[in-house]
Amino acid sequence: MWALDVARELGCPEDRRHDVDLCLAEAVSNVIRHGYVDDATHEIRIELAREPEALVLLVEDDARPFDPLALPVLQPRSLDEAKPAGRGVALFRSVADSASYERREGRNRLTLRFAIRS
Repeated sequence: MWALDVARELGCPEDRRHDVDLCLAEAVSNVIRHGYVDDATHEIRIELAREPEALVLLVEDDARPFDPLALPVLQPRSLDEAKPAGRGVALFRSVADSASYERREGRNRLTLRFAIRS
């Protein structure tokens, strides 16, 4: 719900707000489900910012190194046919206009851009 409210405040159209919210939920759940292998306390940082013609979502975590965009591109007929581990990446690639990953200072940084018009 947070992403929907912030995206609205940043002037994002409703259809793109839902794309942002869906990708955020998928990215965070993947970090929690696959990135953490211990019971320690961890931090996931989320930023949502507006550029002139895009909304930019950054998900940064302290999980083990993992580039979700390095996974092979799935070619299922639908997301339902994708393996569970590949659905999030297939979603990012089909919904976000661009996606990038970097590992910086011991943290994973996934950046998704969603084009919007003013």
